[in-house]
Amino acid sequence: MDLILPFRIGDFAEAKCFDEGFKGAWFRSKIKDMRIAESGHLEYYLEYIDYTDEADEWIRVFQKNPFKPACLEGKSNDSTEIMLRPSFPRWYRGQQVPKHFPKSEVIARVCDTWKVGDWVDWHNKDCYWTGQIIESTSKNVVEVKFLDHPMGEGEQRSAKIKDLRPALDWSMIKGWTVPLSAAKGKCWQAAHLVHPKSDVEERSDTDEDEGALGSSSTIKTPSSDPSQRGTRSSSRRQMSPLEPAPIEPNRSGSRRYAFRARKSAAEQQR
Repeated sequence: MDLILPFRIGDFAEAKCFDEGFKGAWFRSKIKDMRIAESGHLEYYLEYIDYTDEADEWIRVFQKNPFKPACLEGKSNDSTEIMLRPSFPRWYRGQQVPKHFPKSEVIARVCDTWKVGDWVDWHNKDCYWTGQIIESTSKNVVEVKFLDHPMGEGEQRSAKIKDLRPALDWSMIKGWTVPLSAAKGKCWQAAHLVHPKSDVEERSDTDEDEGALGSSSTIKTPSSDPSQRGTRSSSRRQMSPLEPAPIEPNRSGSRRYAFRARKSAAEQQR
């Protein structure tokens, strides 16, 4: 099967790395160039939106996860991961979904308050960490456990509700999908995807189905459309406070070399 990557020069995207202390985190970026390296691998030249002083760098699109047992055993095909995904879709709460939006855009709708078992992305240290809510400690704070090793750091942290967005998965074949949340023998989806062409939500038949561990919502995204790029003003007007606006760097980074500040930030977290 031939797969066409939906990334073009000038697109905004999210990238990840296997740096110690940042496994499982997603960084907002902009694609500035692409090439086929001498090794034959496809590479993209990325600018990191939220780390304005970090040097732009080439990243290999497909990389072996050095922490996976399959890689340690020499099974490269079983340990290869894609390091880039399209810019995160706009997301809304409840009835905030607009009646009209670009036809090429997929959006996510969160109907409920965050609860134990939900898969979320936590905005911290200028990147997004995927994890599951394991405890609600107060009205505004929850405990989130990151993805386990080797996909993530496996740590547990307190996160403010305002710093959460729904976790979404992306693959070249299925596009954006909603992971299945689960707790106390029940499972559900914390968000639902809305297909712009039909304005119909893609979701499971029921919000909470016991044992439905194989279901998920799927929307194909053939391209990363520039119309997904939010602005700070539109973010306040329509979107959840944590919906990223890719063209608005927060200028909190101060880095001369790639990933140096990320490693420093990781040390501060420990």
